Amino acid sequence: MLKQTTRRQRQTPATTSTDDLTDDLRKTYRGEDFLLHEEKDMIIFTTKSCLFHFGQSVWRHVRNKELSTKYKEDEHFGFNVKMLIGLAYLSLSDVITGFDIVASEFDDDADDLFDYFEKTWISEPRGRGAGRKKPQFDHVLRNVYDRVITNLPQSNNSVEGWHNAFTSRVTVAHPTIKKLVEKIRREQSKFEIDIAHLLQDHQLKPNKVCYRKLDERIARLVRGYDPLQIHQYLKNIAANVSL
Repeated sequence: MLKQTTRRQRQTPATTSTDDLTDDLRKTYRGEDFLLHEEKDMIIFTTKSCLFHFGQSVWRHVRNKELSTKYKEDEHFGFNVKMLIGLAYLSLSDVITGFDIVASEFDDDADDLFDYFEKTWISEPRGRGAGRKKPQFDHVLRNVYDRVITNLPQSNNSVEGWHNAFTSRVTVAHPTIKKLVEKIRREQSKFEIDIAHLLQDHQLKPNKVCYRKLDERIARLVRGYDPLQIHQYLKNIAANVSL
């Protein structure tokens, strides 16, 4: 009887809609916008996208649509998928134009993949030629054009690498507060040494030669960007993309 009474008295926990968040909670302390996306009770917050995760998301949908064999065996299709990834290297003002160019390259058997990409990463067209709807993920959140121009990292791989390394140094899944604080203090000390080296123009753990050369090739392409040659530009970028 007590259990039945308790169940009747329980109330569904109140949920907070993203619309209820004040403007100050929609930004970081530095004033950067969050991405707020709510679907099936999941809210995603982020300020910068990772190109690697963007590519992996596209690849997962290639597999989910049973197109992985086509990707590997059909060179034309595989190259077109890479051009979709290449849209992240376009100037933001040219993303829609670039997408329309790539769209004309796909065959009908890739409609499901194409529709997913358009709805999620570009935005669906409105009826009667009235522009496009807001995309699920804003273009700026995956775009790396400005980051390449300003010589900034195109992914958060270094952050994830540090996180994995720190986890291994802690050695246990649930450390005590004392142990965790000590590990953080040691990590801070290491950072201070690394910063001192950087200020003296020392190079810390340079990337492998193959990755450095790839970054240099892409940087040359991006710095030579010509909005009148978008199709050729996307082809050149795609030639340097791997999934």
